[in-house]
Amino acid sequence: MAYLFAPEVLTQIVRMHVGLPVERQFEAVGRTLTQVYGDHVSPGQPWLWSTSGGLMCAISPLHVSHNECLMFCGTAIGSEGHSGRHRAELFDVVMSGELWTYQVGSFERQVHRAGDLAHLTRGTSTGSKMRPGVWLLAYARGNIPSLFPFAVGDTLFSTLDTTDLMQRLGVSSRLMLKEVLLYLEERRRGAAFTPNLEALKRESGSAKRPRRTGRANVN
Repeated sequence: MAYLFAPEVLTQIVRMHVGLPVERQFEAVGRTLTQVYGDHVSPGQPWLWSTSGGLMCAISPLHVSHNECLMFCGTAIGSEGHSGRHRAELFDVVMSGELWTYQVGSFERQVHRAGDLAHLTRGTSTGSKMRPGVWLLAYARGNIPSLFPFAVGDTLFSTLDTTDLMQRLGVSSRLMLKEVLLYLEERRRGAAFTPNLEALKRESGSAKRPRRTGRANVN
């Protein structure tokens, strides 16, 4: 299956802007994503609540399709919960702050800091803790519709925040429709979309390889 986004490219984009104030970082990462992926990303979407697996954070979707999802997410006060066990791969690129994870049977946590890439493979799960002030560029690929029950379960059976749920469904539906229209237009032209990676070379001569496993820390 062909994917539009590559975790290595997303990590490179985030690393280009690590160290900026958070609000400027969102603007800079969104701008660079647009330079690389064009209309396939939509920065500036509203911030919405997301509560899944007991973990509550704010999200701002950037791209939603049948096999990929990209968003900004994070929390100012911290949260923790279950990652879920999914039929899709999840990648979190830390923009600022710290993301902690651990696997059942492990006695050490993995600490992911700014510029790190955390990877949850298909069919696995972790305990996750978003430290206060952590903000991420979150990417999922694979069977995206299979994520929806996990994404809305806490809202339907715990928080009962149907106002926010309808807003999330509205934004997601709009972005999915946009992708369908882009696909149809590209198919009409007979030219598949290719990311503009030259934009990265102009802004940054080189980038480090992503660190997928984080750092072990038992303190």
